[in-house]
Amino acid sequence: MTTARVGLVEKASFFAGNVGNIVFSTTINAFLLIYLTDEIGLAAAAVGTLFLVARIVDGVSDPVMGYVVDHLPVTRWGRFRTYLLVGGGIGAVSFVALFLAPAWSPAPLAAIWIAYLLWGFAFDLMDIPLNSLIPAMATDPADRRLLSGIKAFAYLFGGAVLTAVALPLADRLGWPAFVIGVAAVSLLFTALAAAKVRERVTPLREERYGWRDLARMLGANRAVLVLLGTVVALTAAGGARSAGMAYYFTYFVGDRSLIGVAALATVIPTALGTIVFPWLARFFGYKATFIGALVLEAAAIGTILVIPATGWPMALAALGLTAFGGGGALTMIYVVVAELVDYVEWRHGYRVEGAMASLGSFAAKAGGGIGAALTGYTLALTGYLAGQEQTAGGLHGIVLAQSLLPGALALLAALVFALYPISRQLATRVAGELALRRESDALSAR
Repeated sequence: MTTARVGLVEKASFFAGNVGNIVFSTTINAFLLIYLTDEIGLAAAAVGTLFLVARIVDGVSDPVMGYVVDHLPVTRWGRFRTYLLVGGGIGAVSFVALFLAPAWSPAPLAAIWIAYLLWGFAFDLMDIPLNSLIPAMATDPADRRLLSGIKAFAYLFGGAVLTAVALPLADRLGWPAFVIGVAAVSLLFTALAAAKVRERVTPLREERYGWRDLARMLGANRAVLVLLGTVVALTAAGGARSAGMAYYFTYFVGDRSLIGVAALATVIPTALGTIVFPWLARFFGYKATFIGALVLEAAAIGTILVIPATGWPMALAALGLTAFGGGGALTMIYVVVAELVDYVEWRHGYRVEGAMASLGSFAAKAGGGIGAALTGYTLALTGYLAGQEQTAGGLHGIVLAQSLLPGALALLAALVFALYPISRQLATRVAGELALRRESDALSAR
């Protein structure tokens, strides 16, 4: 038995929901560090420590939230869409607090600690239901590849557009009005996704898994652990690149307006990456294609190390090539996650979309926090001076944070994913046998 194909309205709504998600992450990953150092006056190392510690705390909360989402009552909207809408509202309020709390508090460092820790919990309520949708919307491999490409392109496109307009709008409107506007747009797009997408894939068994089942299914599963490590390293690379870009163009290149140009220059390469790499996966398999995208991303961003400040057009080209590989890598993550949901159900009999999405959410937040923390530490160790003319050491640190740091992290992701154990042949077998089980259940129910 096959599920109905995903329609155009659903695809557009799914795209909108993912844009609504990524505008939060982009604003935080790209601008919260420089906002806290240059606008609020906090030390880069202190903020870096906050980012690192808060993500460790998330390591405890995310699996709990994934378990909760998988066990919430099924509503007339399905298993995930109602909670996506509720989580979108809670996430919007928490996001605004991240920027307003330290600005309005007499103790800004304490305020940002509280707000950032709460953000980690609040974002789960929005992110986990959204990331559970691909394996719930379709079983057809072509639909899943397309939805994964839509998700990856939405993330990178939405992130690029927001990066392009964020600082000019924040300078013009002020940070409070800007972040409230971002929250409103996110909530609108999230509501559209919750209303229009459809959940077609139902579990083979109504019985829900327990904590011991979850530990058995995921904790000792090599494929899950490999993917978790890969996503942490990959999102750390993206977090470092995003956090470092504002510093790179503001202080090293000396033209802050190029931040927006650089962001927009990644849109077309990103779109090509989300199309080309899933197409290549049809011939070479998910594993080889994913590793190829990661290696390309690492090599491209690493070239910025040798590009002089006057050679910023070459830096834009390097960022474009990075986006091409990054678009492919991000698309492959979601294809592999859907594949793993099927694999766990095939082996153990339970659908674990929420649990898998919680691991992905943890990995993304942990990676973003680690990348931003490493950027903060790099700047602090090399003598960065907030809002001032930089020393030679400070400029070198900024270039390192924009080149070797994200490049090394992307290469680490490729090395980790080389250990992924699910072959192309096994994935095909899993998909076929699950389809036969569903067909048999449907016949038995008649």
